[in-house]
Amino acid sequence: MFNERNLRQFGERDNLQREIKKQIEYPRFMSYGLVEKWGDEIPRYAEADPDAPEWRATPVKPLDFSQEGYGKVYVKDESDRTSNPTGTIKDRAAWELATLYRDYARALYLKIHRAQTLTKGELEKIPIPYLSVITAGNEGLALAECFKKYDLPPPKLVIDFNIKQSILEELLKLRVNIYATDLSLRLSGSEICRIADNVDGIDITSSRAIDPASVFYDWHVHEVFNEEPDEIYLPYGSGRLMENYLFWQARSMRNDAAGVPDPRLKADVAKVISINILGAEPARLDSKADKATAKFKPFLLFQDRDIKSMVNLAFTGKNTIKQPLNEDRVIEAYESLTARGVEAEPTAALGLGLYFERFSQGLVPESKKVFIINTGKGLI
Repeated sequence: MFNERNLRQFGERDNLQREIKKQIEYPRFMSYGLVEKWGDEIPRYAEADPDAPEWRATPVKPLDFSQEGYGKVYVKDESDRTSNPTGTIKDRAAWELATLYRDYARALYLKIHRAQTLTKGELEKIPIPYLSVITAGNEGLALAECFKKYDLPPPKLVIDFNIKQSILEELLKLRVNIYATDLSLRLSGSEICRIADNVDGIDITSSRAIDPASVFYDWHVHEVFNEEPDEIYLPYGSGRLMENYLFWQARSMRNDAAGVPDPRLKADVAKVISINILGAEPARLDSKADKATAKFKPFLLFQDRDIKSMVNLAFTGKNTIKQPLNEDRVIEAYESLTARGVEAEPTAALGLGLYFERFSQGLVPESKKVFIINTGKGLI
């Protein structure tokens, strides 16, 4: 039902509930017109050509926090809307997901015209693949705007029953399907698909087939590596951002050993694998940093033990870690960042808060080159 409450029991367990907030019309089956449209109109870039980048680099801003008793840092500002149209780093991931449809169209074209294993008649019986995703708001916004631009299937957003009303109202204005459920439950990938009426589609939250740890933020990671920082502090919400950093540290070392370095990487590999990556997540589930407070994160590609393994194998800096941050630090960092004119929300300031905490403990020498990742300001 369109924008009408429809709460019912269904799915793989008795206590699973949902509420359909919004559903919009879109073709159910593929057509040759969509193959041509997606294949031709979604731009194609070289995978790793620094002379023709897939994404416009976001700015780096030097900030001095010595007035508050800390040091000088560099802020990688993902709120910059000339790079990220909706104001957060999630725009990068949304673009990568849009390219799935371009590549899907290309695969169908090859099967029709070269392999001749698919006819145009058979094509029209193939259900259009939808993407579903659990979102606290910002990823849903980024997907909606990117998919609208290329006339892709409206994404299926799964939100919590208790999402902020202000965020829900903004999401309802978008070209999306919305399903509310209890996200305090540890949902499986198949349950997420059932909640989103997406049993024939792809769930982005749980799928590893799309390689989210290597492609969602690969350009961002190389932009920062090339600045040669000693430490990088970032928010830890879905975990995908930190996973991309850790993946590309290990991959960069292997590429170098094989004699096939990524052309985007200008920094010395020895420096890259020595960088400490420090992820911060709120200590409280009711934190103001509400984009990073999921009770369960069952689809992490790098669990705590994996992060520790990366350290033990010397693929990353010896102080790489993910750790909780108390609420006072969350608020202090948010207020300090926004007071300097940086567009941010509390979740985006988590990395800065962890830097404040470690600096106050004497763990960050002033000689260190520190990068703070501001993931931007979206729906609040």
